[in-house]
Amino acid sequence: MQKFNNENTLYQWRRQYIRQNKNNMSPTLTANMGTGGHNVPLIFTKFGIRKLTPKECFNLQGFPSSYKLPNISTAQLYKQAGNSVCVTVIERIAENIFKLLNN
Repeated sequence: MQKFNNENTLYQWRRQYIRQNKNNMSPTLTANMGTGGHNVPLIFTKFGIRKLTPKECFNLQGFPSSYKLPNISTAQLYKQAGNSVCVTVIERIAENIFKLLNN
């Protein structure tokens, strides 16, 4: 099994292996993160290995840190984060549509 040895990268636990994301990008967040846990990104810290929290997953999708998560199960929160879209991407698309419609 691959060693966790870099605190500045995210790891992805797949069914058969662990993949290190060496490009400083998050792996794709998927809706099946909440159905067994094998797709939740992992991080190596001085305290050990842990899964990203649902809050951290929403932050990766561009939700502000002030965003209040609904009071539902952790599994459902992971699914919602995985089914979400990146906020900043949608903002840019909407801005460009608005510009096109107003020109």
